[in-house]
Amino acid sequence: MTIKQKGVYLCLVVLWIIVNLNFWFWWFHFGTSGNICLYILMSCAFFYTSTLMPSFFTFFLGYMRRPEPIAAQQAYNAGVVKRVAVITLTVPGAESLDIVKRQLKAMASIHYPHDSWILVDKEHSPEIESLAHAYGVQYFSRHQVERWGEEQVRQWNLPHPPFKAKTKAGNVNSWLDEYGEHYSHFTQLDIDHIPCREYLDKVLGFFLDPHVKWVQAPSIYGNFDHWTARGSAEQEFVLQGPLQMGFYGFSRTPFIIGSHCTYDMQAIRQIGGFQPTRAEDHLDTVLLAAQGYEGVYLPEVIAVGDGPENFETYLAQQFAWAFSMIQVLFHYTPKCLRKYSWRQGVQFLFVQTWYTFWSLSMLILFALPIISLLTNQVITRMSYWQFLLHSLPLGGIATALWIWSYPWHFPRQLHLSWRGIVLHIARWPVVLSAFVQVVVRVQKPYMITPKGVQKGQHAPFSLDVYANYFLLVGLAVGACWFNLLSFRQSAARFYLFFALQGAGFLFLVYTTDLLKGIVDMQKEGILLFQCLILRRKAVLVFIVVFSLLVWTALIALRQIIPLFFM
Repeated sequence: MTIKQKGVYLCLVVLWIIVNLNFWFWWFHFGTSGNICLYILMSCAFFYTSTLMPSFFTFFLGYMRRPEPIAAQQAYNAGVVKRVAVITLTVPGAESLDIVKRQLKAMASIHYPHDSWILVDKEHSPEIESLAHAYGVQYFSRHQVERWGEEQVRQWNLPHPPFKAKTKAGNVNSWLDEYGEHYSHFTQLDIDHIPCREYLDKVLGFFLDPHVKWVQAPSIYGNFDHWTARGSAEQEFVLQGPLQMGFYGFSRTPFIIGSHCTYDMQAIRQIGGFQPTRAEDHLDTVLLAAQGYEGVYLPEVIAVGDGPENFETYLAQQFAWAFSMIQVLFHYTPKCLRKYSWRQGVQFLFVQTWYTFWSLSMLILFALPIISLLTNQVITRMSYWQFLLHSLPLGGIATALWIWSYPWHFPRQLHLSWRGIVLHIARWPVVLSAFVQVVVRVQKPYMITPKGVQKGQHAPFSLDVYANYFLLVGLAVGACWFNLLSFRQSAARFYLFFALQGAGFLFLVYTTDLLKGIVDMQKEGILLFQCLILRRKAVLVFIVVFSLLVWTALIALRQIIPLFFM
């Protein structure tokens, strides 16, 4: 930061501390007259979402650092960087050939001398092999029996790590097993993340420091014509900018993001290759840090990828990330904590517990009004306007900190819009589902995010994707009617407002995806009437749920409005 920026930052930090002390003193001093159990749950959930999370963000803002550039030639002259490889991975059928061609061309165009490789999984693909040779890219498939022999193919396709079949880690580790000793460093790129020509020139110099074993740069999307891809990018630009810069400055341990990263070959082989989860990138960070190694975060856009192209893909991606991150928290991090510095321990626990605590907090905040209506118990007897008056400064300063950090967000030209807000609302039920499935030890196969193979905007609209959302909406509306019909004088009547608010937000997710799909079909030249016919089941569901929500709200309003003025 500049001196002026540091001054503004310190002022915001002081204001943040003041408004938090003011709110929580008021909350604990005046808010204990309701049901004590509900009150404690409300306090914990609100503290995590409204105070603890923004506080950690503010804390890491103060540690943001940018590394000094080091020319790749310096690392080469010192004998640290020798032979370098750039690898990408594909599963035939999961990505279109156009995506594959685009990546092959980009890899071959990287300026710094290197070997380019494409690693093909699931099955040997003569078509991709021919395409690779045409671009001067070397081809590797662990399924190519005629080249490796049946015994070697079996060795590289086991039901367990490190060569687990049908996984990214197993695919990379097979290549490492065969060719790893020939290279000092390698860059791994997802098939959709296209590197700039100066990619290796930008990152290799940092390996001159013997402690540095990986170099990470922002993982951002560029296909903003898909609303889900743009919304997902809006969700991530704080992580890809201020937070990663803060992690680097705080503990020298920025997190590896598997879409693209450059590694020291010896260090990766030391930890047994890429790790056996869907979050193999984060688990790689966990194990490399446990060995005492450091990383560098380069806040420059040197590769651009594709985000989820539809809502169903977005949810699948979020589930996979949450499921794997929670697995890492429960099964791997506890074994490594004693090997970390206190700074690394704080950072890892903050990030890894986010999925768990955030989803549970959102569940509590959604469920509390429902519980209050069903039991006729109040959480606290303070008025709505009192709560609003004392909580608004919290949201105001947190928002000011977020806006102030905007110069460090990636990608820079992106602003928060309705897309990111809707997807943020949509995320917590699927994250909660992942948490529950990890706890009950549900086994999930490795999940691949398809790229460039969607069937078009007029493909069938899957109502199954929204089953959990409709269930939650039904619970909220049902609680409202139960309270209205069961209690003539209800102490909890005001919570009708919050229950309907929670249901309305979740229904907004469904409405947004439905309307956006219809608008996109119209852009393709399909008439509105035809769009409604193609989406007739989804439209019918919309009409039914919308009517139910409006009817419930109109009945509840007569009970709620007088309470606003108490």
